[in-house]
Amino acid sequence: MKILYLNNIPSPYRVDFFNELGKHCQLTVLFERPNASDRDKRWKAEEIRNFKGVFLKGKKIGTDASFCPGVIQYLKKDYDAIILGGYSSPTYMFAMEYMKLRKIPFFMNADGGFIKSDTWFIRKIKTHYIGLASAWLSSGGETDKYLKYYGADADYIYQYSFSSVSEKQVSHPNEEEKRCLKAQLGIMESKVAIAVGQYIPRKGFDYLIQAAGKIPKEYGVLLIGGHAGAEYSKLRDMSSASNVHFLDFMKKEQLSLYYRAADIFVFPTREDIWGLVLNEAMSYGLPCVASVKANASIELIEEDKNGYLIDPENVDLMAERMLRLFQDDKKRIWMGANALKIAHNFTIEKMALQHIDIINKWKKCMNGGS
Repeated sequence: MKILYLNNIPSPYRVDFFNELGKHCQLTVLFERPNASDRDKRWKAEEIRNFKGVFLKGKKIGTDASFCPGVIQYLKKDYDAIILGGYSSPTYMFAMEYMKLRKIPFFMNADGGFIKSDTWFIRKIKTHYIGLASAWLSSGGETDKYLKYYGADADYIYQYSFSSVSEKQVSHPNEEEKRCLKAQLGIMESKVAIAVGQYIPRKGFDYLIQAAGKIPKEYGVLLIGGHAGAEYSKLRDMSSASNVHFLDFMKKEQLSLYYRAADIFVFPTREDIWGLVLNEAMSYGLPCVASVKANASIELIEEDKNGYLIDPENVDLMAERMLRLFQDDKKRIWMGANALKIAHNFTIEKMALQHIDIINKWKKCMNGGS
């Protein structure tokens, strides 16, 4: 099977997925540009191994998009399936218009999405471009709703288990391992929550800092993802949250030690169309206090079973849920085990096999079910 995939940048989790998908097909991936302008320079992809990666030439637009007219030469070749990683970059739009004109069928992938109160004009644009696809790859039920609202045909929406975690990464350290790792990493508190992400308003770290100020100081909160800056330090002081610790960006290997040492994970985002950090946290058996403003939370969290769903603005409830998990060892360990069960169903390996299965089902459908 020959597959062409058009993607904006070679983000680490995408390259991991492409390397896995390339084990099952002849895969060519076109990248619009080598990196995003708003990412830490240490945030870079793994080695390209099992697929052909092509970096298109074009004009950079925004943080991670480009206009690459040279994409057309690849669309003229014969593939069993063409997949677009989105619809909102000029390159995607150009490619979609060309394929629609030439009657070339293609998939559109959607990691997630939120239905918004768009202006008539914006909704018209979204509906036009999303509706151009022949079939759609969806990360779950909420994404299905988004795609249908903006013009996708419900009969050709196919779900897959979106993840950045490999099967070998899914593991559950025991309590003794956690204690040893805390000592190794210099963590002084008896129990800690972690949150991972960029120090930008959308990630909601300000809410978490306020919540941390409402729990006993014997419980720590580690915010991992870059340079916090004076604004966050000032908020920590104002919130009496001396139990909050700011940690720099970490590569996967170092970050995994903190995941393994942690007791709970908090995901306070204001908005994430998915939120892969939740997949990662659950793969380490961490119960999660997760914002309802992310599709991953809605799809992965079962209330009071593997975590809690919260409105991130409700810092009192966030603090109460964190404290409940810190203080109830039996419940926390039980919920962590449940989180691990969910993580086993969301791996890169399963994601790759699902893509192959979806393409085969779609081809059969296009051939009249024969």
